[in-house]
Amino acid sequence: MKMKPEHYAVLEKEINATLDRHGRQALIREYEHGQFARADKVKDLQMRFCFDLAYGAGLTRFICDTLFQYLDSSHVYTALKRICPTVERKY
Repeated sequence: MKMKPEHYAVLEKEINATLDRHGRQALIREYEHGQFARADKVKDLQMRFCFDLAYGAGLTRFICDTLFQYLDSSHVYTALKRICPTVERKY
């Protein structure tokens, strides 16, 4: 993984705090059952879940201003997949 460890730590801390605040299992269940906006249009559920969590954790500016200075979105997604719980489509 190309992401610097200190930047990975920021993502991990904020995403885990968001999962704890909103209920990890409740969020997983909502995504797995398509209970979110435009669920019928999603092709890659795991990617949508990861980037929605990053957005919900308030990480958009950090990703754009810091991570995209030396990474592309595929590198960010690799880190997010390691941090975020796995979701499986059930709808």
